Amino acid sequence: MSYQALARKLSVSPNTVKNRINKLRQQKVIRRFEVILSKEMLGVEDVAGYISTDGSEKVIEFMEQIATQPIVIEIYRTSDRRYEFWALVAGASETLGFQRFLKGLDHVLEVEIRPIVFYFPHQPPNYFMSDRGQKVTFTRNQLRVLRCLFEDCRMPVSQIAQRTRLTPRRVRKILRDLEEGGGVHFAMAYDVFALGDMEYRLKIHYDASKKTGQEIIDWIYKKYPHEFWWASVTTNEPIIDVGLLIDRPGKSVPIIREIKTAASIRQVEDFISYPRVVSINFLDRIRLEEMLTKAGL
Repeated sequence: MSYQALARKLSVSPNTVKNRINKLRQQKVIRRFEVILSKEMLGVEDVAGYISTDGSEKVIEFMEQIATQPIVIEIYRTSDRRYEFWALVAGASETLGFQRFLKGLDHVLEVEIRPIVFYFPHQPPNYFMSDRGQKVTFTRNQLRVLRCLFEDCRMPVSQIAQRTRLTPRRVRKILRDLEEGGGVHFAMAYDVFALGDMEYRLKIHYDASKKTGQEIIDWIYKKYPHEFWWASVTTNEPIIDVGLLIDRPGKSVPIIREIKTAASIRQVEDFISYPRVVSINFLDRIRLEEMLTKAGL
């Protein structure tokens, strides 16, 4: 979305929008803008899990070691001294290979991996975290535009047109076609912890005969819309994970008390997850670069 479009939406000037975005980038809240391949294009599934250790490892070095794996998107250190990760895997064999890698690391005692589906009731249906997208074949001109966006996802249409020797009108149409085609997502990576908030995590075991995971997530979102951040449903067990944003630990007490009393809830584990390491070896960027290189771009 351009600065002008954002300005109209927010009823402020384009310069105000630009200044606010620049400030968020300086504060490291906005980490980067990116174009990423859809999960259907990558042929991957989301998994999450926990790693228990003997406690003698160096925390940040240990997390960075795990983040060297291209399939790992994020890894956290939790307040109960475990590590939680989110990764993208291509089937059971890659999941088993990743599990063997984790179990082979020094200090590791136990590894748990679960297939999950993300669910964001406060986002549009095509939100890239919960939308698998489509498997498509890009045209040559689409790949030329994607090369520009791969280098700078905020590159102006005029600059893309100059580099690709396409007209601005043609570039805008290609951008619309790419967005609607579902093969790629235009996304913004951000770090909510940069302003001091913390993530209050809930691992909820529920009674599937009374409520579905999505119904419980919807209920939590309606109860705590300002704190709600994200949620996932485990596909092979009645477990949901919920991430809430809070500015102080004491704020979590009434939340956990109310959720535990719900009739459909069997058990709730709660903890704070911080610090975190975000992998720079994004699988989607690696695959997209391979695709562009193969096309000679």
